[in-house]
Parts: sequence; C-alpha cells; structure tokens
Amino acid sequence: MTELPVWTHAIAEQVATSFSQQRLPHALMLVGREGDGLALLGDFLRRGLLCRQAGIEPCGQCKSCLLVRAGAHPDSRVLEPEGKSLTIKVDQIRSVANFMHETPQQGGNKVIRLTHSEKMNTAAANAVLKMLEEPTPNTYLILESTSLSRMLPTVRSRCRLYKLEQPGPVEARQWLTANGIGQPEQRLAMADGAPLAAARVTDEAIEQWHKQVSCFLQERNFTTLAAFIQQQEPETLLNQTLLWVDTAIRRLHQQAASVPQRDEDLVQALQGLSTVSLFHFRDYIVQLKQGLQQQANLNQQMWSEQLSARWLEMTGHA
Repeated sequence: MTELPVWTHAIAEQVATSFSQQRLPHALMLVGREGDGLALLGDFLRRGLLCRQAGIEPCGQCKSCLLVRAGAHPDSRVLEPEGKSLTIKVDQIRSVANFMHETPQQGGNKVIRLTHSEKMNTAAANAVLKMLEEPTPNTYLILESTSLSRMLPTVRSRCRLYKLEQPGPVEARQWLTANGIGQPEQRLAMADGAPLAAARVTDEAIEQWHKQVSCFLQERNFTTLAAFIQQQEPETLLNQTLLWVDTAIRRLHQQAASVPQRDEDLVQALQGLSTVSLFHFRDYIVQLKQGLQQQANLNQQMWSEQLSARWLEMTGHA
C-alpha cells in the first residue's frame, strides 16, 4: 500500500482481506472527502482488482497494469459527471450496463468506477440499482461519494460501505512534509485539514489569504471592506471566516485549536467577544454559504455589503 497515504490503508487492507478470502461483494461504496484521497483510493482499488498478480495492490508491471496506465484496459470503465450540470446521466449508466454482461477480454475481473456518484440523477441512480440487483461474476462496481445522504437509500443498502476517515493533523502534516510541500500548517488551514487539497494550494493563494487576514483585522471602513470582499473568491473567503470564528469558539470552550501564525491576532480579537455573538455570526456565514451553493448568481455586491456590516458590527465590540 506504499503509494497510498497511511490513513487510507485500513480500507485498502479490509478490501484486500475480503478479496483474498473470496468474500468481496460486487459493489463497494467509498465515502469521504476528495481532499483526503477519496479518488486516489478508488483508483487504487480499481487497478488492484484488474491486476493479474495476487492481492489487491497493483503490481504496475503485468499486462493489465500496463493497459490501465495507457488508459486502454478493455475491462475497465470510469464514469464521471458530465456537461454544464456536472451530473451522471442515465445514458452513461446504460452504456456500462451492457459492458457488465460481456466476457472479460483479459480473462480477469471487470471494474466499473463511478466518481462523484452522489451526482447521479434519479434515472441514473435507478439504472445503477438495476445493475446492483443483477450482478455478474467477476464484475466489481466502485462508487465514490462525498455525500452519503445524497445517495439513493436502495443503492446504499446494496453496497458494502467503506468510510474514509479524515487524517489527524499530525498525519496530514507528515504527509505534506514527506512530499516536499512547504508551509503545511498554512495549507492545511486553507484546505480544511484535507492533505491532498492542501497540496494543491498555490503560493498565490497563500498570499491572498494573508491579504484577507490583514484587511479583516485592520479595515474599519464599511465601504472599503465591502469592496474588498466583493473582489474575493466567495467560498474561500467564507471558509476562512468560519475558521477564525470556529477557532475562537473552541478556545472559549477551553479546547485546543490552532491557526496559521498570521491569523493569530485576528482570532485573539474574536476571543474577546461573547460566545453568543460568535455563534450568531457563525450561523449567518453558514446560511450565506448555503445560499451561494443553491443560487450561484446571488447578488455579490449585496452579500458583500451585508458581510461587511455584520463583521464591523460584531468586531466593534471586541
């Protein structure tokens, strides 16, 4: 399991044990965060099930492994969300339903991997359900999902569920350091503690984060702050404000919580506020995030001004 992060090993080993004992079900559902290595684990298992060597770890050298590397393995299919709506549609599922009943061309297993399977529309989910109810020998279906609640219950119940746990801060920092990635604490804070997402954080993004810290800490002019907020990437900015507020709340409840050094002065200022005030502001941020997710064209000037006013009102009592 050397190519996988250590926190994913438990699932890989469980699958390997079931596979070696010929007790592995034909449908596996991996649930977790993309930034913790969900796709990495799903692809590892796909390649391992196709590999002609013993065990679940792909050898990388057999004919099947070489075909996978070339993207030309005839016994494997990978489905991803498509189109502007980024959904998995029923036609995509029907295309692999026929594939399920074909004889493996390499004489081994057939593997179908569905990434972001929570994005199947209803018709696609029902088509998958039919596939699960009519399994074929030596055919495995790997569903990856970032949201178990968005999966059709009847689909969930026909899969063996494997939950990818989030790595601890020490494991996450060690993995980043071992892979030569600097400023691990800063990057992990920006990626909600998800190491693979942290590894993709750019130096430019870190510089922008620092600008946001400085502006929210020092700027007391409503118009200037609102204009600054309007220019930022909404999801990143809201996640950043949530980190500040959540850290202050944890510390006020005597819980250990760390932030990047550049954020420390701002969080300490928030610790001077009442818990009630912080929770009210937190609720507002969460509602704003949900609103942006449900309505991509939400008036950015309006919510930027609202956020500016709420922030200045709250921190004016610090």
